[in-house]
Amino acid sequence: MPTYPGLGRYLHWCPERGSRMHTGINSYPIGIDSDSIGANSEMLLVREVAMMVVMELLTDKPDFHVKIFDDEIVKKWKAEALAIPDEQLYQQIANHLGRLPPLPKGILDEDCLDYCIHELRAKAEFFKKTGLIPTMDACASACKSDTIVDDSLKEELRAAFVKLKEEQGENPDWHPRSHDQVQDLVHPSLYPLVYGKTRVFTDEVVGVEDAIDKWAGKGEVIPKPTIERPQSQPEWEWRQVEPSFWSTRYQWLPANLQRQADGRFKFTSYINNLHPTKHADIYATIEKLVEKALPAWDLCVTPYERATSNGGRNSQRIPEPADPSDESEENWDPPSADHIDLPQKVDSEGEDESEDEDDYGRTPKEAEWHRIRRPIHPKPPPFQAWNYEVDVGNRLRDTYDRLQVIVKMASIEIATNQVEFPPGNWHVEGQMNEHIVGTALYYLDSENVTPSYLDFRMPTSYDQDDLQMKVGQDQFDYVERVYGTDLKQTTAMQYYGRIETKEGRLLAFPNVFHHRVSDFERVDETKPGHRRFIALWLVDPETRIISTANVPPQQQSWWLENTFQHATEENAGNIPQVIAEHMKERIPGNQIIDSAASAGKSLPAELTDMIKQELEGESLGMTLEEAKEHRLKLMDIRSRAHDTAEQRWNRNEYFFCEH
Repeated sequence: MPTYPGLGRYLHWCPERGSRMHTGINSYPIGIDSDSIGANSEMLLVREVAMMVVMELLTDKPDFHVKIFDDEIVKKWKAEALAIPDEQLYQQIANHLGRLPPLPKGILDEDCLDYCIHELRAKAEFFKKTGLIPTMDACASACKSDTIVDDSLKEELRAAFVKLKEEQGENPDWHPRSHDQVQDLVHPSLYPLVYGKTRVFTDEVVGVEDAIDKWAGKGEVIPKPTIERPQSQPEWEWRQVEPSFWSTRYQWLPANLQRQADGRFKFTSYINNLHPTKHADIYATIEKLVEKALPAWDLCVTPYERATSNGGRNSQRIPEPADPSDESEENWDPPSADHIDLPQKVDSEGEDESEDEDDYGRTPKEAEWHRIRRPIHPKPPPFQAWNYEVDVGNRLRDTYDRLQVIVKMASIEIATNQVEFPPGNWHVEGQMNEHIVGTALYYLDSENVTPSYLDFRMPTSYDQDDLQMKVGQDQFDYVERVYGTDLKQTTAMQYYGRIETKEGRLLAFPNVFHHRVSDFERVDETKPGHRRFIALWLVDPETRIISTANVPPQQQSWWLENTFQHATEENAGNIPQVIAEHMKERIPGNQIIDSAASAGKSLPAELTDMIKQELEGESLGMTLEEAKEHRLKLMDIRSRAHDTAEQRWNRNEYFFCEH
């Protein structure tokens, strides 16, 4: 009999030893817990992040994959990159969660740009083969493409959005607390799995076409799970697990996909909140988008321990400095106080002659050297091409014949009486219940809005043992400046960069990246604006979770529509009035139901009461009002979990003061 986390297995079961603290070769890391293996980045030098920023900008240039081989154009691009002010780069890159170290001059130089050009030429060759561009890549990798989704599929997706928006008509489903700016067309927070209420099957029996007609209202109510320490897990390890990262109340429901004989994946269970028969055409369209997302996920969503080194980059380009101590003269320009001449002191009335407390015990010459010295950035090593190719046999479609994907379709609308769409918060996707390991976003349509971006960051290890061993007591000013972070009790977080979310772009990344959407506004203030997108979230292929194959549709309105779809004006009078009245509230505007509600068949009082009890029971699923109440509760639980995660992220601090 199949088992799943929360149904036959304890709620926080994971592959291998059943814990995210210890994962094996087939486990995919998840970033909600910075203690999770594979969820951390190495510290990256300011210089390397600047190189990633520049490469991201250059790959956004039209026909970059052709022009990157034109030496004259490359010469111009290098000059443009070198002209970016250090202050601009540093403000974007440095860790602003604590004291900001002094600006290190000369962040980029000719050697950096030469390295970037070599790397971009390698990425251009990969793009020519695949249509994919690895980007924001160091210890983890994102991936973008403006070409992999062709015009035909784009138009199909546009038609799907139009159809779903028209279906909502004058009653758009505004996402709660979005100030009527985010219209949910398909969202997993509506009609989620509700522990203690939702009816489920242990076997995966619910399909697509038969989901409503055959299965609606059936199954057994899933019990509420408890969080217990499994006997195989040590108690010390168990105590490190944050309970709020799992929900004992709710879970988003993925749809299942099965690999077909032709190698393509097809939905074998319905997409939650997308009607399985009314919108069969949209299912086929989303299947095509999943096919486009798979190679992007292959590149950037990888198990913690990979059998091969191909796929997206998983290590930094520029290694840790060999001798990063402040005492090393090779790290500074000028190298020491002996290499400077003190400026002629000019007496001036009112001049503050007080000494800087950091200069206590220093000679005037040493004090001046500490004031003017600039760190020498580590040089990039000789370029070595990264193998981005994912071998046949290691791809998702080769390794797994079954996948699970959660779908979201939304339209951000800025009305003429609204100023802008505000920036989002740093977050990762889902709670641990969903086991989301990868995201694919397709930005379908942007009209009358300014550019918007996704920013990326990752936690780092707070102790940095190797680095601390190389520097002396309080001798890490150089390290702080070349890494752009305060190492005295500042949150251990590494910024990676930002990617524009332009129309027609597919963007994929692993769920170890914290990400945040930037604000944007209307270009023409006299007209409304919008940005529409579809999100696909990949569930850990090694951890099959409860899906729509286990859960019959919970939408009561779907069941009612299906049950009475053959009712006509002629036979409307045969519908019992008590049922028609109940249906009228849930299927507004249906003339046949309205007619039956006013002139339908009357039944004896006892039978009427029995029918009312059955209609108001749980076997017929949830009303829309109930589903919206659960959505609000789910959002509250996730907000608290996010707050807890953020507190844990912020408590993960560098502490270089003592050895």
